[in-house]
Amino acid sequence: MLKVVDRYLLRYFLSALLLVAFAFGILIVIINMIEELRDFIDNRVPLLEVVTYYAYFAGWILKSFLPVFVLLAALISIGILARRNEILAMKTSGLSLYRIAAPLLLFSFLLSLGHIYYNEFVFPEPNKKRVEMKEYTIKKRPRESRETSRNIYRQVSKDLFFIINTYNVAAREGADIKLYRSVDNRLTEFTTAKKIRYTENNWMLYDGVRRVFGDSSEAYFTFDSLSAAYIQDKPSDFEVPLGKPEDMGYRELERYIELMKRTGGPYRRELVDLKIKLAFPFSSFIVILICVPIASNPKRGGIAVSFAMGAGIALLYFVAFKLTQSFGYNEKLSPDIAAWGINAAFFLVGLVILLTSKK
Repeated sequence: MLKVVDRYLLRYFLSALLLVAFAFGILIVIINMIEELRDFIDNRVPLLEVVTYYAYFAGWILKSFLPVFVLLAALISIGILARRNEILAMKTSGLSLYRIAAPLLLFSFLLSLGHIYYNEFVFPEPNKKRVEMKEYTIKKRPRESRETSRNIYRQVSKDLFFIINTYNVAAREGADIKLYRSVDNRLTEFTTAKKIRYTENNWMLYDGVRRVFGDSSEAYFTFDSLSAAYIQDKPSDFEVPLGKPEDMGYRELERYIELMKRTGGPYRRELVDLKIKLAFPFSSFIVILICVPIASNPKRGGIAVSFAMGAGIALLYFVAFKLTQSFGYNEKLSPDIAAWGINAAFFLVGLVILLTSKK
């Protein structure tokens, strides 16, 4: 059970976290509204639609800036407690800095796990609505641009691939499909069909021709319908992606990467983003580890100096995180190191700061 001092520290920290999240959230919304104001006016977006959009936008702010809010809340709450000599009183009563930091570290670790859960199960669906509203309500782009895909190429296996000329997302059917099967780089089967449609069980080809090539012969077949159960893609795999990789959930992005692997498309950037979806939420734990010992021991100059020191170190952490992310995009670092390397390095920095601080 939490003791009185734990509840006091957590209550003080949570109050600061809510205040920081609200204040900076409003600031981010205002900045975004200024950027989007021209589109709101030019496209005559109704006020209710604007309010709805920013209700969804609030979820994006929480997902993207929670570690920053945790950083500021820790510096403010612990710094004020130290300035009031309440941290000193806790130490005088026999509590070490480790014991004082324990509830905040435990809470920030659980918060990081909750951040991962939020990003995967809560955030994606409302964020899709936000992205759709931005594209179709605010930017007034035609929905038809996403309802039809063209020149779809898919590789089913090493020796089998197909091309769909056009695909209608809503109808779940495509037109003008060609399938190629080969053995040892020699074409052994060529199938064309006027239409492909996803039925209840699998894909079906309609109104087509199938040619089978032997060593010195050719067989020719026509068909009204033919099963294409070997095609494992789902109708959603043929949709034109809307939004950026960071707008997707972990599993959705994972499926997208598998799709790119099958089609031979680039996926390095998406693979780095996939790893970061697990690494970034732990920024909240890292910044708490760094900031609590600094904020609890204000140097000469008071809370402002401690705040500046903690913020400077944490800012360096976020800049380094983005830097290694870009190195991962450019294949200068492996995706795992690009995502987790800075977390590991600054975790050690935080431990050193905690161990060398006044207890």
